[in-house]
Amino acid sequence: MATQALSLRRRAAYAVLSPLLEEDALLDALRMQHLSMRGDSVSDIIGYIDQVAARHNIDAASRKKLYEAYFKALKQPEGELPMDPWPLMQIGTPAAPAPAPVAPAPVSAAALEPVAAAMQAAAPTLPAAPAGPPATPDRAVCGELLRSAMAEVQRFHSTSMTDLRSSALQQIDQGGLSQPVRKQAREAWGQPMQATWVIDGTPAELSQLVHQFYVALCEALGPVDADQVLTRAVRAAEQIPAARQFSPRKLI
Repeated sequence: MATQALSLRRRAAYAVLSPLLEEDALLDALRMQHLSMRGDSVSDIIGYIDQVAARHNIDAASRKKLYEAYFKALKQPEGELPMDPWPLMQIGTPAAPAPAPVAPAPVSAAALEPVAAAMQAAAPTLPAAPAGPPATPDRAVCGELLRSAMAEVQRFHSTSMTDLRSSALQQIDQGGLSQPVRKQAREAWGQPMQATWVIDGTPAELSQLVHQFYVALCEALGPVDADQVLTRAVRAAEQIPAARQFSPRKLI
């Protein structure tokens, strides 16, 4: 059953993402799903789609549509989904065209109402990500690092989110960040799972912000789990295009 669920998850992702991503990027997104997506709950769907969207600069409006499309694809009969892309993911060859339509056809608003209702019932608050400052390479990398770390804490250490937020806000207030950066960081912590985490600061300020976040992680999770979360967040940030111009390792 677990194997079948994993296959369905991959096939649904293939169907929804293939119209948006080139073949190599699509396979990369599927491998990322295999490593990071732990279930089929709304929070798992949101976390995964947010990862893909941040990596490929997908706007907030399209991101919200992807939440609904992926949720719907998971409920489709298996015969309506493309074949399992697992063999392609293993050998790394370009994805072959799917034998069945891989994207839901444009539908009316009325047809989407059951999907939207189900999403709303499972996650009452699902606002679009707010517009942030221009995502220069350093800001984009910092944003992906923090967002990835936040998503992992939410998925695997959700009971520690309150402690993490409290500790992080304390670090922000005690640190030497400029007032505008401090204000942006505090606003992001107001809705940590919805924030873009693209902060308008200098590389030195962004590095300080990451350091403060790491200290808060250690206080909330302990140093072992904090190191693991940060390490995986750095690896995730290394995968976005902006990392070619600004390495996330400059922030730690």
